[in-house]
Amino acid sequence: MVHRHSVGLGATGTGEQVARQYYVVFGMVQVNEVDAQRIAGDLTSYTVETRYGLLDMLLAPFLLPLTATSRTVIVRT
Repeated sequence: MVHRHSVGLGATGTGEQVARQYYVVFGMVQVNEVDAQRIAGDLTSYTVETRYGLLDMLLAPFLLPLTATSRTVIVRT
């Protein structure tokens, strides 16, 4: 499952930063904040992709007893 949106013209280069976002109480309470604008720095054009991928599925059995979930945030510059 992927959600992708572009800021400005979207990604124009080959740079990529990956961060993981965690939630508890089955996704209702955010644990940490991933700020895509801060990751992109001074750039005005970048693409943000939020996905629930393979690694998130592999983490699910370990996080489920804690009622936690995760998702991957990718910022392409």
